[in-house]
Amino acid sequence: MRLLVPLLAGLGLAFLFSGLTVPPRKTESGRMLRSLDELVAGAGLARLTGFRLISVSVLAFMGSLIVVAGITSSFSIALALASVAGAWPLSFVRSRREKRLARFRDAWPDAIATLIAAVRSGVSLPEACATLLQRGPAELSPGFEAFTATYRASGSFSAGLTRIRSAFSDPVADRIAIALGLANDVGGSDLVRVLRTLGDFIREDLRVRKEIYARWSWTVTAARVAAAAPWIVLVMMATRPEAAAAYNSATGALVIVAGGAVTVLGYRLMLRAARLPEEHRLEV
Repeated sequence: MRLLVPLLAGLGLAFLFSGLTVPPRKTESGRMLRSLDELVAGAGLARLTGFRLISVSVLAFMGSLIVVAGITSSFSIALALASVAGAWPLSFVRSRREKRLARFRDAWPDAIATLIAAVRSGVSLPEACATLLQRGPAELSPGFEAFTATYRASGSFSAGLTRIRSAFSDPVADRIAIALGLANDVGGSDLVRVLRTLGDFIREDLRVRKEIYARWSWTVTAARVAAAAPWIVLVMMATRPEAAAAYNSATGALVIVAGGAVTVLGYRLMLRAARLPEEHRLEV
């Protein structure tokens, strides 16, 4: 135990240093790293990568393991709680991504309404998209700033739409960018009709999602409380030497492992019951 904790701590610090100083090469990143890169991009964390997220998780795991082991003198309890701490950075990034995408969904209907008003006034669709930098919702300003810079420099509407997709990393933005490209190709009297149909579709999807979230929010809250409560009690009990000694035994470790498995399984099932189908980004 005395040798294992310093060894693991050194290994965690080595992972963290490597993740923060050595940029990962795209050719060597596996499927998991690519999915983590997409997750981090969707969360709007520009300076974070999938490899660095793993490094932060390792550091959180090692730090929690050392602190809890020092408080409770129980390696089994420390390992269980350190596993939760190691998963927290990933959960934080996912939560941030969901909140960011929710803000985008709320803003897109207003942005499309502004586009329709600009097109009706005689402005071309690319110029109407550029006006969203000043007249559109503030949440979408960074993406349309990137669009405006690209469109002014290259004169290519499709290149600007590609920058929009890259800036937002959002499935809804992917659909809107593709629809705007098609609307620009169609042009004429059908342009406003295409934009209005797109806005109605996004507004209806937003209304349905908000209704479902409101109905199932209690399930998510109950899942979090039910998952956290027994482990808080366990930490409070483990501050007593006799309880820590009991959980250091083989039977105590088995109880912790079984409790952890049941907690994770129940938590995932409750979240799955309240989860909407995840939208996937479009590939063009």
